[in-house]
Amino acid sequence: DEHAIEQRCTVESVAIEVTNPEVRLVKTIGDAAMLVSEDGAALFDAAIRFIEVGHEAGDELPALRVGVARGQAIPQVGDWFGPPVNLASRITESARPDSVLADSKAVKAAGEENFSYSWVGQHKFKGLERPVKLYRVRRK
Repeated sequence: DEHAIEQRCTVESVAIEVTNPEVRLVKTIGDAAMLVSEDGAALFDAAIRFIEVGHEAGDELPALRVGVARGQAIPQVGDWFGPPVNLASRITESARPDSVLADSKAVKAAGEENFSYSWVGQHKFKGLERPVKLYRVRRK
């Protein structure tokens, strides 16, 4: 008998690989994944690893984009709701392929010890009165 094993890389498998005790996978929806953490640095580390693991998958995955926002969110029935959830989704949509973009609250929470930031500019998002200051996040 012959056995064939096919391992397919998916956004879900990448998200599972980058979680750690401080970062939790909430859900995947199509080609999107939601991760949450109270630890800003741990979340940025997972976000950057998400891009790196996606690269290692080669052509199995499209170019990945990550958006990070910080604020008061509400856990409910295994999901999370609130302004930072919506903002993170919108930031992801505006991110360039293979990049991590974050709002200023997330940058402040993660600190500058392990990460460097480049100013991307202010972006006006639907449903928000004020433009949001965005930064590209990289590992030092």
